[in-house]
Amino acid sequence: MRERNFTQQSRQGTLPKGQRGMALVFVLIMISIVFVIAAVSSRLVTLGERAARNDRDRQTAFQAAEAALSDAEIDIMGPNTAGNQRVAMFGELPAGEGCSNVNATRGYCGRLTPATTDATLLSVYKPIFANEDASTRQWAGFGEFTGREDDFPVSSSGALPVKVPRYIIEKSLVSFRNRSTTVGKPFDAFIITAIGYGLQPGTQVVLQAVISKPVPTN
Repeated sequence: MRERNFTQQSRQGTLPKGQRGMALVFVLIMISIVFVIAAVSSRLVTLGERAARNDRDRQTAFQAAEAALSDAEIDIMGPNTAGNQRVAMFGELPAGEGCSNVNATRGYCGRLTPATTDATLLSVYKPIFANEDASTRQWAGFGEFTGREDDFPVSSSGALPVKVPRYIIEKSLVSFRNRSTTVGKPFDAFIITAIGYGLQPGTQVVLQAVISKPVPTN
């Protein structure tokens, strides 16, 4: 019995020291791999959530700009029962080339053109929409001339746009009239430029549309 036990103890003592540490190394490698996978997964989830939030913000701004285009069309074409409606005003051309900041004609503009040949139209619209001064602003807000202000709620927090969408109406250099009875009368084509805001003030979408308004003829 003594001789056999001694033989077993001798065999165990002859195992290489490197083999006795492999289990610890293997466990450390597996833990490192798990940590890397967890970090990458967390990063992907964060990026996906951010992308979804940005897309929702942009969609909110896009829908707000579309609402402003619709409101401007009612402003031009009617039916409009608001006390300050100005449907008849669009039978006359605006004076000058700028945008009006007078209450009754606010946001009605002559054809806007860039100040320099290398400037873009966006550089013309941007300062107009950026003006927040109530007395000098040249844009019309959603519902301002259609009586629909309450149809577009806004909020500085939450899931609502941070600002009311805005628009301006320009006379167009293109007329859709092709009958001799209307030659020489005011233009009936209007360019609407609208801007909508998302959940953040920096999220903005600008849309344009052309509206043709028929003129009375015999």
